[in-house]
Amino acid sequence: MIREKLYKSGYFNDTISSAILFIVAYLFVLYVSLFSTAFISFTNHLTMPIEIDKIDFDRSTSANDSVWESAENIFTIFSFSPLVVFILGLLAIIATKKTQNKILGVLLFWIVFHSIIRLFGDFLFGHVFHLWGPNLVSDFMGITHPNFYPKLILVTLSLISILCIPIFLVSLISPFFNPIANRADEGVKINFIYPSIIGVLFLFLWISPSFYINEISILITSILSVLIFSNYIVKRYKFISLSGEYLSNDRFNIKFGFKSLIITIIILIPIKIILTNGIVLRSSGYRRDQLDQIFYTSLIGALILLFLFFIYYIIFSIKKKKDRLNKELIETLENIEQQQMDTSMLEGTKWSNIGDNIRKAESYNSEE
Repeated sequence: MIREKLYKSGYFNDTISSAILFIVAYLFVLYVSLFSTAFISFTNHLTMPIEIDKIDFDRSTSANDSVWESAENIFTIFSFSPLVVFILGLLAIIATKKTQNKILGVLLFWIVFHSIIRLFGDFLFGHVFHLWGPNLVSDFMGITHPNFYPKLILVTLSLISILCIPIFLVSLISPFFNPIANRADEGVKINFIYPSIIGVLFLFLWISPSFYINEISILITSILSVLIFSNYIVKRYKFISLSGEYLSNDRFNIKFGFKSLIITIIILIPIKIILTNGIVLRSSGYRRDQLDQIFYTSLIGALILLFLFFIYYIIFSIKKKKDRLNKELIETLENIEQQQMDTSMLEGTKWSNIGDNIRKAESYNSEE
């Protein structure tokens, strides 16, 4: 790795900052996926253990022995998580376009990236390794089971999507660095390649001692996707290296501070301890109608929160736009005042009375 300072002026360098946010975004998307699946399973009267990197459906129990024989139940349980992850990635893309905060912009970028990998990865590796996941939806719909060629086509398309779709995120890299003003080959190493390698190594330690094959495959695929993404950026901005000079990149652009790291560690340690020991969601103590009420109440609550957030965003945007317009108006008036012609230059011309009128008005205003 390039020799450089790891810490300066209260902030970690871009590589460490991006690696931390890579890890946080990966875990956030992972647990949104796991707990959304656990929630829908729980409300469908399943009792299941949640581990550090998976839901152990092999040890799940249900009051209804035929729960896995129903294609409707399979579709409901295993299509819920992809839908939630898709919405999460979509909201992150929208927020990335609007935010001006670099730390938040980097975090949102990694959330979008990991949402893409998670969305297609669970489906791909579920089929390859015959796991409990979204792959069961297409199996029970008769698309990929017992037919081999449709399965092969969908698996291939999923692999291509994992490796290539992140290329379309190039427009979101501005919080990391400016590929036109800075060297693109240097920027991708500092902000993407090194952080992803550091992040994946940490995440291998995080999921230990489980080492679920799905997570191992997704982590490895994440690095491959980052490499393809980085190579595309370098080739896209390669022409710029033929001419012009680059601005100095001090590698402290993201500005992730030590206090933020401490807060992150304080949050992650309890999560690691709790999930390593495992959590069991028991639905046996609830009736079917009670589980339905929990589901609908949670859904309505989530929609209300989204609506309130949308209202807050609209109000905040209007206020921000109003402040910007007021600032522009003040700057314009100041520029006009600075460029105002000295009225003494009008003496002896037919416009000399304008200067007299201005002085009278200023005198009148001062008396008021």
